[in-house]
Amino acid sequence: MIKDKLPIGRSIALASIGLALIAGLICAVRANAQSSPLTGTLSAKELVILFTHDLHSYFLPHTILAQDGSPLQQGGYAKLAHVIDEQRRNHPRRTLLLDAGDFSMGTLFHTQFMTEALELRLMGKMGYDATTLGNHDFDFHPWGLAAMLSSAMTKGEKRPAIVASNAVLSKNDSRDAMLKKAFADYPVRPYIVLERNGLRIGVFGVIGRDAAHDAPFARPVAFSDAVEAGQQMVELLKNREKVDIIVCLSHSGTSPIRKRSEDEMLARAVPQIDVIISGHTHTVLPEPIVIGKTLIVAAGSYGSYLGVLNIRCDENGAKLVSYELKNISADVDEDRRIAADIANYKNMVNRNFLARYGMTYDEVIAESTFHLESTKKSVDYPWEAPLGDLITDAYRAAVKWAEADQYRHVHCALVPVGNIRDGLFKGKITVADVFEVLSLGIGPDKIPGYPLVCFYVSGKELKDILEVHTTIAPLKKKDAYLQVSGVKFTYNPHRMWFDRVTSVAVEDENETYRPLEKNKLYRVCANLYTASMIDYVGSASHGLIKIEPKDRQGNLLKDVKQGIVHIRNSTELKEWQALAWYLRSFGTTSTSEVPRIPEKYSRPLGRYFARTSLNPVDLFCGGNWITHGVLALTIFALLMLGCLAHLAVRKMRKKDN
Repeated sequence: MIKDKLPIGRSIALASIGLALIAGLICAVRANAQSSPLTGTLSAKELVILFTHDLHSYFLPHTILAQDGSPLQQGGYAKLAHVIDEQRRNHPRRTLLLDAGDFSMGTLFHTQFMTEALELRLMGKMGYDATTLGNHDFDFHPWGLAAMLSSAMTKGEKRPAIVASNAVLSKNDSRDAMLKKAFADYPVRPYIVLERNGLRIGVFGVIGRDAAHDAPFARPVAFSDAVEAGQQMVELLKNREKVDIIVCLSHSGTSPIRKRSEDEMLARAVPQIDVIISGHTHTVLPEPIVIGKTLIVAAGSYGSYLGVLNIRCDENGAKLVSYELKNISADVDEDRRIAADIANYKNMVNRNFLARYGMTYDEVIAESTFHLESTKKSVDYPWEAPLGDLITDAYRAAVKWAEADQYRHVHCALVPVGNIRDGLFKGKITVADVFEVLSLGIGPDKIPGYPLVCFYVSGKELKDILEVHTTIAPLKKKDAYLQVSGVKFTYNPHRMWFDRVTSVAVEDENETYRPLEKNKLYRVCANLYTASMIDYVGSASHGLIKIEPKDRQGNLLKDVKQGIVHIRNSTELKEWQALAWYLRSFGTTSTSEVPRIPEKYSRPLGRYFARTSLNPVDLFCGGNWITHGVLALTIFALLMLGCLAHLAVRKMRKKDN
């Protein structure tokens, strides 16, 4: 008998310990391989990028129309948060959550932008790793953005990193002094490096050329070329930071027209970028655009979808594994914590903003028996939208109401389709619905909402303003197509640029339309943004047309803000307020206790017409100096060609003789 033989229980225990040590060693080796830098001998690693863009403060679900015309609910941060958490559970330790800008400006919640920073606070609670700044995030001017960043820092809550690689603050202009400090304190950085699943991911953000044009109130902040900024960031991230993957949060956008598709141009110019999350144009890409090794992805707007991009990374870069846009539909569950926060924020909006107007968020102010779609399809082709007719009629009616006995006739009201942010739908219409239609901007009073502005132009200049619709919009800026009230005009899209409007009739004080008089002064109404973009007409036309806003006596206005309309000479008349007042002015019916939108707005009211013709008389008759100049140059060129041909024939005949 061997006396030192171990008892059976102790043997089993030691064996178990040994097996545990071996298993632990194997796990440690695997973990070490997972966390070490990429080499050609290691297996590929997966990364799941969750993404959004153009959220525009749409905390609550919004209504869209299905293809059959029925209304559907989409989006909502509480539902979005639920789907984000699902993805994190499905892909533990492998997910990034990113946003490509314009996280603010679109609903009543953004009225608390400067004081409460609700957007960044909610994004922090939802676990966003990083976002960038879009053009609309500058809508409240540099001082407003600075106040928001400072407010976000004081709340003591988690907040996303912000990357802004091509925002250029001035050297010594006091107008962005507060923003310089806020950028440094937050901090807003050119890029960040994040780590997931053993990968180093470099993230940077840019604003594109078109978006920069759409940010007139960012001044003196400027935006350098997005491609040049991208090249600089790639150089830093690859050589200094030694990252494995590069992601660009681009607020530039894509377009079916190749020369306007800025993110595709960025991918070609900076091929080292692995992923471009493409914001600004509100594009929905069911499949990524692949250019070289770069994947361009987009998930629409307002939180309607959550983008889920699964990539496999090795020493050769990123390869697509899967791509999906998760529909944030009405049947998606809500994150109760986020839903409770949003309910509290709604009370905050009622208390801090709407109380001054005697309104509440969910108050019903009108109803409709038909849908008034947003003008989004007008971005693709010129279309007189009934909603545009309603809005511009509201401008004119509200100015008359606000000015009372000081009122002077408004001949024309206009709004670009890009300023109309949402639609009104069949059924009850609330204060929140109205605000979402005309939600942008801020006035000199530092209260959210663009005020209405009135100014005078000559008849010739009024015709030139309408040429924005016929020439500048189709050639350069599709969201500049116009919706109008008080004028009716026709145009021939085949005529010479900036001379396509062929007839204009203007409504006078007696509601009679009369032919435009070139030297007469006409009073025009628009929102502050549109009035401030008047100088863009000159640059977009390369100086061919020029519009100079004037006062009643014909003196030039030094600043269009001089024309801001005030209610009874007191508070600014906001454009959304004008629409709310106009809706309330409609009468009730025997079947409704709230005002009902008149049936006439269920269809276009016939304010402009495209009459296409290639007849030479229609192409040149009544043309301005641009058409006459081009015609003269064409005739001169033909004469010169004829002379040269004649000389060549004579020379050949002389040679033959």
